[in-house]
Amino acid sequence: MSPDAGVRDLLGRILQEEDFRVLLSAGGEAALILFDRQRPDMVLIDLDPARPDAFVLMDRIKQLTDRRFVPILVLVGSLDDALVQRASDAGGDDFVCKPVRPGLLKARLVAMERVRDLHRTQAEKQHAIGVHLERDREEHELAEHLMSHAVRKRNVAMDRLGLIQRPAEIFNGDLVLSQYLPDGGLRVLLGDFTGHGLAAAVGVLPVADAFHAMTRKGMSDLHLLAEINRKLYQLLPADRFMAACLISLPGSGDELRWWNGGMPSAWLRTAGGLTELTAHALPLGILSELPAQEVPRRVHLCGGDRVLLMSDGLLEASDRQGVMFINGAFEGLLRSWRDEEPILPALVAALDAHCRDTEQADDISVLEIPLDPGLLASETWHADGSPRTGWSWSLELRDARLCHQPTLESALRPLGFLDGLERQLGALETILAELFTNALEHGVLRLDSSMKGTPDGFDAYYRERSMLLASELEGWVSIHASYTPTDGGGGEVRIRIQDSGDGFDGGEIVELGADPGCTWGRGIPLLKQLCHSLVFHGNASDAEAVYRF
Repeated sequence: MSPDAGVRDLLGRILQEEDFRVLLSAGGEAALILFDRQRPDMVLIDLDPARPDAFVLMDRIKQLTDRRFVPILVLVGSLDDALVQRASDAGGDDFVCKPVRPGLLKARLVAMERVRDLHRTQAEKQHAIGVHLERDREEHELAEHLMSHAVRKRNVAMDRLGLIQRPAEIFNGDLVLSQYLPDGGLRVLLGDFTGHGLAAAVGVLPVADAFHAMTRKGMSDLHLLAEINRKLYQLLPADRFMAACLISLPGSGDELRWWNGGMPSAWLRTAGGLTELTAHALPLGILSELPAQEVPRRVHLCGGDRVLLMSDGLLEASDRQGVMFINGAFEGLLRSWRDEEPILPALVAALDAHCRDTEQADDISVLEIPLDPGLLASETWHADGSPRTGWSWSLELRDARLCHQPTLESALRPLGFLDGLERQLGALETILAELFTNALEHGVLRLDSSMKGTPDGFDAYYRERSMLLASELEGWVSIHASYTPTDGGGGEVRIRIQDSGDGFDGGEIVELGADPGCTWGRGIPLLKQLCHSLVFHGNASDAEAVYRF
């Protein structure tokens, strides 16, 4: 671009002879219109200090290029410092003195082409990174939205639980769920997904849906864990899973059921001291089915007990020297935890002092549960619109089919027998599960519950159970269930289970479960609380439970 037509034509011929495609303009608004329409790769401006519009032209060209780098080569009469500085401020990138030598001009243009290509390559990379970061931010915000609106809002009793969560990123890969059981009890799950963002959020919704629906129906801990495991195994890739700790507190409040799959040990504080609830199972989503021995365990409770759950982000939280919290103040905090007192305030203070604003690499979640009556639902669910016609149903399982414990939901729902009994289903599933387990383990498999008297014996019991189930199992268990409506809108459900075993002393089992210091046999007292009556006929290979509402 040159205001002098002779200079313009000369430059045009020189550049065309060097195989450049040339656009010529006298400058001013016409030059801007030509540049905007044609978008050339470089601009050559013949600068006349007497015409200040050339500086304005350079500035406006730079504005039109936006992020696309278009170098401007300026022809000057001399390399006067003030003139070069003014042209550079206006947007000039390189300078050539007049009169122009064709070889030097071509060399400068080729050099500017290289600079231009480097600029554009770098700009494209920066743009791609920016797009990726923006997409990542949107995904994290979407994941957090799912957590807030689709998961957390369904939780219950969160105002009575002590919870601290510190995500390493926008989205927290740790999951906290809580829901009431039909008998007024409470079930809580603390999970830790591998990964962050949508990679973790993909598993959140199916886990939350199963947890809330099955807990409200009163499905057993084992059935819930099996269903969550099945969903995650089908949904997640092989390198993704969810470590989890499940806590169930029945409406009676006298025991704690727990299951720990790959999480750090939970800690139960009672008047008798600390009990470590160690991981005894694999995380969920690794295997297609849960191993038979990975069943929930039970601990007897007294008033004022508390339980502490955590993700590994807490124990691995590091200070500036890289020392982890578990190797710092954590052990001392546990030793100083007093009965009936919360530990969370002191733990948070110690964590803050340990980390001192050090950025952490993993999500931190800590959950303290006060195991007292105030935590439970004030009212249990009652019947409403119970069916007015009765029914009767029977099933017999033999040999290998005994490995698959049935549920009333799967067996009776397709028949319509559960219509109107939804609020009773949780209690009924618990009754069936406990009776079936007794029949299978003590009747068919002939296992001795007293093996669970020690931690080693507990593990040995379930190893033997798993081995027997994997062998060529022989035996049978029959189930008979019936419903009869009663006056006043209620009803009565009878569940009778018989097995092919030699039987056991039902009276001894009942007495055993009543012993607070006993770590096994807790299922029978639970059934006696739920049922109107529980009777063992003959040698206890024939059990009948009556549930009324």
